[in-house]
Amino acid sequence: MIYNNPYNKRGIEPKNIESAFSIEELFFSITDPKGIILTGNDVFQRVAKMSKSEMIGKPHNIIRHPDIPRAIFKAVWDTIKAGKPFVGYVKNMAKDGSYYWVMAAIYPVMNEEGRIVKYISIRLKPTSKIFAIIPKFYQELLEYEYKHGMDQTLEYMLQRLKEMGFDNYEEFAKKAFFAEIQSREEILKKDGVEGCKIDLSQVASQNMEFIEILCNLETLFFRINRYFNEVFGKVNLFLNLNDELNKKSKFIFELAEDIRLLSLNASIESYKVKKEGVSFSTLSHEMRKNAELSERKIVQMNALIDDTKKDIEDIGFSILTSKLIIEMIVFFLQEMIHNLSAHTIEEEKKREIFSNVNELFNLLSNYSKGLSHNIYQTKSKLRSIYYNIKELNVMINRLDFIHINGLIESAHTKDDGSGFTIIFSQMLRLIEAAKNEIINLETSIANATEENLTVSLISDIAQEKIQKIRKYYGDVLAV
Repeated sequence: MIYNNPYNKRGIEPKNIESAFSIEELFFSITDPKGIILTGNDVFQRVAKMSKSEMIGKPHNIIRHPDIPRAIFKAVWDTIKAGKPFVGYVKNMAKDGSYYWVMAAIYPVMNEEGRIVKYISIRLKPTSKIFAIIPKFYQELLEYEYKHGMDQTLEYMLQRLKEMGFDNYEEFAKKAFFAEIQSREEILKKDGVEGCKIDLSQVASQNMEFIEILCNLETLFFRINRYFNEVFGKVNLFLNLNDELNKKSKFIFELAEDIRLLSLNASIESYKVKKEGVSFSTLSHEMRKNAELSERKIVQMNALIDDTKKDIEDIGFSILTSKLIIEMIVFFLQEMIHNLSAHTIEEEKKREIFSNVNELFNLLSNYSKGLSHNIYQTKSKLRSIYYNIKELNVMINRLDFIHINGLIESAHTKDDGSGFTIIFSQMLRLIEAAKNEIINLETSIANATEENLTVSLISDIAQEKIQKIRKYYGDVLAV
């Protein structure tokens, strides 16, 4: 790796030693809008090898590793300052120079006026196949950045991501986010045992009431996580649907152009034949008319697909985020119960814990509500796409009818109809391809509509549970 002063402002020599943490562990930090650390959990302090006093009030880049290109951090800040969440891989450096990799999800928190008031970052240990390519990829970007600068490196990064099969960074981030959550689930294979695991004999008597509240909250959030575990299995369906919609929208757009060109060629060809030209002229007119109708329908359908894709992306992202936040809350509560039960807990520490849970809980509420909204929006849009597909199918069948009549007319015109024979043969290939694509898309939309309903029902139940926590523990958490 390359090291240079502009990338290593801390003056700590990086070591090729990992500051280890287990895949079960999650950590978070909360900063102000300028990135100054306000709070974080114990795992964060342990992995960064810093005390609480060394962290609080310091800029978050206190853990920045010189191996990370500045272009990555520019992408982070450009995204979150715009009020959008950022997900990506980051290599951090602990106080002693050791390193640790994380998948970081950073969420802007806004007030009622829409102004960013803080950022919440949740990190997990990356273990997916996608992560396997990241260290080498970042090294490549870093070396490129030394030669060409930060702005050109951003462009180069997008170019390289496209070569890897991703249209943009957002698509890469969402796929990586899903891959990491899925990999974590598969490695942990949780047994799903419910309840607060604490030996009451180890709890100091003066802490009993406080620990009991934490235990109750842990159990409640654990139960809510069950619902998001159920919908987590649907994420891949929505991600795949978006890929398919991308491909199909390109196909049907090209379909409109092919139909238009065929109708134009048919009109030209109709002038070449003799008395049968009247029949061919009628057929070419029908083709042109059908092409115009199809093109209008396809333009309308493409606009609807583009609009729907954003909602589908948001559904997948909200499911992943909600699941991650809940697991962060459960882990944080377990962490506090385990670390504090036998010791004196100051009132200030209690307020800090409740405040942190409340911050994470509010973030969960926002994304859970957003999920419900996106599901509702997508339901009507998927239905509209389905009806549009049906109408497009009618037009394709009409083309099939024109094609059959055209072949009959061509057979009667002998040599003069040879041009039409070619046109109608081309039309047959077009019709067959279109029918296959439409059937596949129709099936995918029907499946997605059904799964969307399932996610909607589960999401509504989760929303009810979240509201119950707000009702019974809102006063405690809001201290």
